[in-house]
Amino acid sequence: MKRIKIEDLTAQLSAHIQAVKDGEELLVCEGDKPVARIVRFDVENYSEQEQRLIAKGVLTPPRERTSARKRWPRPAGNVSAEAMERVWKWMRED
Repeated sequence: MKRIKIEDLTAQLSAHIQAVKDGEELLVCEGDKPVARIVRFDVENYSEQEQRLIAKGVLTPPRERTSARKRWPRPAGNVSAEAMERVWKWMRED
């Protein structure tokens, strides 16, 4: 894991993001105090519908991976992405 200062992160953001894409983890520090960790997000582990919801900020992926045994079962039937977006919108309105 590479330690970087906030100033360095902001000055060379594109280069640091590329390093994360390449698999490196970054520990962002303010002075000597760690304040954040930046890790690669493996989008391939999620369905297209989950990817859209994550990109919109509706679904937050877990911080740690769970084994396939511990995942929730898939619901019966086939719900369209449009229907799910209407449900999420309705739920957020309340």
